[in-house]
Amino acid sequence: MATSIPIYREQNDYGERESFYVPQFKVVIAGRGLPDDVVRDVMQVSYKDSIEEIDSFELTINNWDAHAGGFKYEPATRTENEKLFDPGQKIELWMGYLHNMRLMLIGEITTLEPNFPEGGGSTLLVRGLNVLHSFRRKQHTWAWEMMTDSEIAKEIGNQPPADDKPGLGVPVRVNEQAAAQEAIEDFVFMNNQFDILFLLDRARRHGYSLYLALDGETGEQFLYFGPAYNVRDVSYLLEWGKTLSQFKPTLTTANQVEEVTVKGWDRKTKKPIEGKAKIGDAGVDINADQAAVALAVKGRNEVITDVPVRDKQEADAKAKELLRKQREEMIKASGTTVGLPDLRSGRRVQIKNLGARFDGEYFITETTHAIGDSGYRTTFNARRE
Repeated sequence: MATSIPIYREQNDYGERESFYVPQFKVVIAGRGLPDDVVRDVMQVSYKDSIEEIDSFELTINNWDAHAGGFKYEPATRTENEKLFDPGQKIELWMGYLHNMRLMLIGEITTLEPNFPEGGGSTLLVRGLNVLHSFRRKQHTWAWEMMTDSEIAKEIGNQPPADDKPGLGVPVRVNEQAAAQEAIEDFVFMNNQFDILFLLDRARRHGYSLYLALDGETGEQFLYFGPAYNVRDVSYLLEWGKTLSQFKPTLTTANQVEEVTVKGWDRKTKKPIEGKAKIGDAGVDINADQAAVALAVKGRNEVITDVPVRDKQEADAKAKELLRKQREEMIKASGTTVGLPDLRSGRRVQIKNLGARFDGEYFITETTHAIGDSGYRTTFNARRE
């Protein structure tokens, strides 16, 4: 008999706890759901997202027809069912529970990987990526000052693709209400990244989604940058021994420093540029429970000379950003919990029952959602905030 597993949230318009019974998934290919006989062949469905990579999916399918003694999805004369998993097919993946599923991804099939094991029947692995992968064209290095992320997103969308400047040539539409609540960023640096991956990273810092859509009236293609309509704005509280089945944090000071110095050269004035940031400066604070770690790296300094900066203000801002990123890498963790379709990269969770040093808020950097014989589980990677 199934038992409910309570998941507590700080902000929840759906009640204080939720029960998880029958895991469900739905796959829509070329605008239609999978036929029942094909659904029965799906052995496992998984979805993976990350703050640094395009999200992806994977289907493991039984490819052996024991009655006919042949392969189901690669015969000589193919039926419509057997063409379902051809590369390039558009796909929607939904995951969750009975009467409560979430759209995880709109993408396309990119890879087929049949497996012919020594024992057992053949399987077919179907992989694909979010349709955003088609925008990975050229990497850029750029900087913005005193702008919000929504303003940056619209600027990148409006700029045509170019070798020397970020630009997608596709209009970006934002949620104006959410955009009005965004903080103005003193300095945002794009370091040799694909434009679409940079936008994806900025979106997930706010718990936003970034997806390709069509205007219903004009047919115009556009990118949406803002809160997802299908993902609830929830903050999970996970406790080891209760709702957190596994958690492994790692604390390291190997790459930590007390101070970062960024050096450059002003071509106009023919003078050196130098910016600095130190632990304890505004914007690079450290948690009280990590104060001892800060003492362990006292006096350790890192000098950066390969980052382009235009003046001292930009060098100071870049030094602060680099030091803040290093601090965020001090405690990293991996964990496993019951399947939570709303737990995505870019969101935050509260972790408890681990002791003072490791309790607290963690920022999710990567998640993998899998539905198979063992039910629905979500595994994640995170860093201490």
